[in-house]
Amino acid sequence: MDNNKYYKKFDAFVLEKFRKESFEKLTYIQEQSYRAIIRRQNSLIVAPTGSGKTEAAILPVISMISFEQQQDGQKRSGTKCLYITPQRSLNNDVFRRIIKYAESENLRVDIRHGDTPYSKRKKIYECPPDILITTPESLAIILVNEKMIPILKSLEWIVIDEVHELLPSKRGSYLSLCLQRLYLISNSFCIIGISATIGNLEEASRFISGEQRKCAVLLDKTLRKYDIDIKHMDGSTINEVSGFILNLVKEQYSSSSILLFTNTRDESEFIGTVLKNQNNIPIHIHHGSLSKEVREETENLLRSGFVGIVVCTSSLELGLDIGSIDLVIHYGSPRQVSKLIQRIGRSKHTRRSSAKGMIITNTFDDFMESIGIVKRVNKGSIEVQPLHIGALDVLAHNVIGATLQIKQPLPLGKLFDLFKSSYSFHSISFLDFLDCINLLSITRLLKYDEEKQTIARSGKSYRYYYENVSTIPYVVKFEVIDSISKKRIGSLDQQFVGDYGEKGNVFVLKGSQWRILIIDENKLQVHVEPLSGAPINVPYWVGEMIPVDYDTAKMVGIAREKLFDLHKSSQDNFFPPKFDLLFLKKLSEKLKSIKIIPNAKNIVIESVLNQNIVVIHSTFGSKINNTLSSLLSTFISSKMGYMIETRSDPYRILLSSNNVRLRKNHFLSLFEDEFDVESVLIASFLGTYNINWKVWGVAKRFGLISKESVYDKKIARIFYEKYHKTSISKESIRELIHDKYDIEKTTMIIAKIKSEEIVVHWFEKDEFSELAQSILAHAKKSISAPLNIESGVLELIKERLSKTKHKLICIRCGKWERMYETKDIPENIRCPFCKSKLIAATFWSDMELKNIIARKLQGSSLSKEEENKFDRAWKIASLINNFGKLAIFVLSGHGIGADTCARILRNYVDDGSLLKTIYETEKQYVMTRGFWNT
Repeated sequence: MDNNKYYKKFDAFVLEKFRKESFEKLTYIQEQSYRAIIRRQNSLIVAPTGSGKTEAAILPVISMISFEQQQDGQKRSGTKCLYITPQRSLNNDVFRRIIKYAESENLRVDIRHGDTPYSKRKKIYECPPDILITTPESLAIILVNEKMIPILKSLEWIVIDEVHELLPSKRGSYLSLCLQRLYLISNSFCIIGISATIGNLEEASRFISGEQRKCAVLLDKTLRKYDIDIKHMDGSTINEVSGFILNLVKEQYSSSSILLFTNTRDESEFIGTVLKNQNNIPIHIHHGSLSKEVREETENLLRSGFVGIVVCTSSLELGLDIGSIDLVIHYGSPRQVSKLIQRIGRSKHTRRSSAKGMIITNTFDDFMESIGIVKRVNKGSIEVQPLHIGALDVLAHNVIGATLQIKQPLPLGKLFDLFKSSYSFHSISFLDFLDCINLLSITRLLKYDEEKQTIARSGKSYRYYYENVSTIPYVVKFEVIDSISKKRIGSLDQQFVGDYGEKGNVFVLKGSQWRILIIDENKLQVHVEPLSGAPINVPYWVGEMIPVDYDTAKMVGIAREKLFDLHKSSQDNFFPPKFDLLFLKKLSEKLKSIKIIPNAKNIVIESVLNQNIVVIHSTFGSKINNTLSSLLSTFISSKMGYMIETRSDPYRILLSSNNVRLRKNHFLSLFEDEFDVESVLIASFLGTYNINWKVWGVAKRFGLISKESVYDKKIARIFYEKYHKTSISKESIRELIHDKYDIEKTTMIIAKIKSEEIVVHWFEKDEFSELAQSILAHAKKSISAPLNIESGVLELIKERLSKTKHKLICIRCGKWERMYETKDIPENIRCPFCKSKLIAATFWSDMELKNIIARKLQGSSLSKEEENKFDRAWKIASLINNFGKLAIFVLSGHGIGADTCARILRNYVDDGSLLKTIYETEKQYVMTRGFWNT
């Protein structure tokens, strides 16, 4: 059969399949894609949410597998298609969506991921499905499974879902090498990528096909309409924002399904709690920290027509089928165009209807940023997703994987050529490749024959491979315990604790400042006390914030200019007509205290008399400002001999010093000499927590540190120095630069400053402008006085002690026992049976003391430990007899026993002093209990 007739038959068969599945009229992307797929072209399908792109990929594949089986007249064994998704939750969602398409053609579909039980895996080995749904990590496991290799030899199709999610992560880099390793098993498969709209199509297509194969880019050029409203509530609290949302829903969306997106899990929990407390509308929360069962329950509710609000994070951003959503609300700026499109695109989930969304902001930056992002959406402008190029720890793990996959010794040259065919590794040198081999050989993770230039697995290969399949770092979490309320207030990861976890250090968590009392590494707890002020350079821990790119920051600069000159901007309709002149004028007041508006052509620097702080207004985005701040800190510190601390956000850089006043010439010194940005940046990394943490993670992925090890900054620094100029340090530097910095664009900015294309304006002022306040919020003046326990704090301590539960037992007769909270205990305590005032107090959960007292009164012998417990009870009963309820109040303090209670009561002056003494005693207990025998 000639090709034209062959394709016509396929064409008709595929179109009939679409019609059978109720797709009478194909969308633009479905029309484009099936024609490329039936010709077995590697393809990247790029279209917005609601375009039917999943069906555009999978229906032609199912049709072709079915067609070929009908032509052969029999079912061929083995798996024909791998469907790879970035999340397990998507596995189940895809399974639900495509199983009906497959079963109508007598094809079987199954799932294989980390949670798949052995019984199901065994079934896959014995009776392979035609389509196997999996994740990148599970594919890595499949590739070294002897029972799966024969099944994959029949592979014809690989579908990679949510490509935009994988591109900028190491998981994508890892998947690219797994795809190369699949070529060692089968060389006849076609790869189809499915992606939301992205800014770097050429790179994404090369990611799909590799360096040596072509890839068709199938782009939906018809822009989906986005109906996005912006509501600005300047200075409002989350409570006030929640109130607005509830009123909006009750008045306009009372019978609707609504998604409320936040940027962080903490925000989603906070808003979800506030919403639940304020109304009777059904509220559910969905984020990655919740259990799989809880998330799936919410997803099923949405699919079944849920009416109410689901507060969520990026966990509902990906292509889960969650039914029809009437409105998407975004709290705060989405920070990226791609994030907004993905999230707002969840509403009105069909190609023909406008996506309906609202952004609610309560800060000036978020409002201006949202304006800029919506402008970019309307222009079809979207961020580039930078790939990880040449990740050496990923390379090392796949080298081991290849030795497990191929039983005989592997020639180095063949493996190097195979991996270099991946676009993500097209630039690696043979020396870097060889350095990875040497490191793995030194640690005996593989056997390296230098003479024959071959490698083979070792006895340690399997364990290392299975323990390090995930490129997502295993992070130990420390609970943060408030020493006043004794409650858990949040958590810190081991990176932060390892670098800042020293007694007396201050940090910010959930909007409040805390001073560290002690780190308990055995219990993984950080005990802290609250502060009302903090040192000038307070570590501020907000987790990984979504970076704002250069183009969005430039748009914010333009928006500021338009706001400053409202007369001109009203003529060119820059701001939506819903924002009346009065509202905009009020907002523009925030710009009045700055003489020149910072934008892409103007850097404005504010210096205030008598303060060693400088605020640099630079609208260049997160990564460029991060790079500039590191360069400035390094240059000025080296010239002045004093440490310069720095912080940055997408629109500002803050420089501060405890020793010296910063002047204009210090800043300009960066632009006087010729220098290599990358070299200076790498020099600035030495000893910083960012590089220490990266080294720790990379060393783990190379197998030098066990997976469960708790981070230690000193050991991390030793590793960085010991493995200087090896793959360990190279990869740590490369990953850090990829994640947080932009060398290329920063070099461009510096060149423009030198040529005066960008003008620097320096202002000496009496006070900082309102535009500088957001970055100054976390850099307050130091409080040199010792901690002042305020009356409000003392009230909290008093409330906790008053609500502590105690079990009271008569030590004279042993018959009477009763549970009380401190506040409810009568002033004169007496046993109702024997009328004795000798009443002992113990923990509410103590089930032993009553029995010990009874046996003692009967004359029975007690163990040494029981005798000690009876003696303590007798001492406490004596204290209660002498001091009454006050003794029990003091005993409510954490770690306060009979002897300590007696000392406190002897020195009693007044209630205020008593509360302070109890708190100081509790602190002392927390800080010293590790040295106690009991």
